[in-house]
Amino acid sequence: MNQPQSVKAEAVLITGGASGIGLTCARQAAARGARVAIVDINPTAAAEAVATLDGDGHLAIAADVTDADAMRHAADQFADGGSLTGVVAAAGIVSRSPLLDIDVAEFRRVLDINVIGVQNTISAAGPHLIRSGALGSVVVLGSAAAFTGGGLMGNGAYATSKAALIGLVRGYARELAPHRVRVNMVAPGATETPMTDVLSDADRDRIAGMSLLGRLSKPEEIAAAIAFLLAPDAGTITGQILHVNGGVVFG
Repeated sequence: MNQPQSVKAEAVLITGGASGIGLTCARQAAARGARVAIVDINPTAAAEAVATLDGDGHLAIAADVTDADAMRHAADQFADGGSLTGVVAAAGIVSRSPLLDIDVAEFRRVLDINVIGVQNTISAAGPHLIRSGALGSVVVLGSAAAFTGGGLMGNGAYATSKAALIGLVRGYARELAPHRVRVNMVAPGATETPMTDVLSDADRDRIAGMSLLGRLSKPEEIAAAIAFLLAPDAGTITGQILHVNGGVVFG
């Protein structure tokens, strides 16, 4: 008779965790007893964010997601304190430049952070997720823009980067499934974060009107969906896109 495997204590590495949805994910994870690493390009912001978390054993790690070596070091540093069971890839930037006007440097920067940054994150954390022996989980922060071509917070380059992540998520889901690691995406619409604080009232009303619910999402709502996908109860869900965008997109 097979003996049930022991449940590993939750330990989650979160990129872009110093603000917005990433920070909300970090706070929710810490509140449920997880050990958390907040990885952010801004060391001061990462340290300040960690100081707001419940519990102890958390880490603030300064790293640029576009730097593969830095991300490997970040994952190694966190895993030194114990098993790594989950990853939330939330670091990203928005571009509002129209595709006909955007220059190559800006387009490349969007792709480097939003796509290569996620690749660097998963490839760095993946070996630790596999070695942990837990049912590991990776959740990538996508966007409804991947399905609408933009028109919410970002335009075509942003939409392109988030669409590319769909292929990355499904590719990793196939490759990591034999190792009991699941990979999924949550696709929000416009959400109440520092990114939306800069909107004019007119833009805010226009974007809110694209939701069937007539409002922007709350970061807690997005983080709750991510928490569900991180949990063992979602153990047969992999390679999926979970739309949490008020009906902007029907998935």
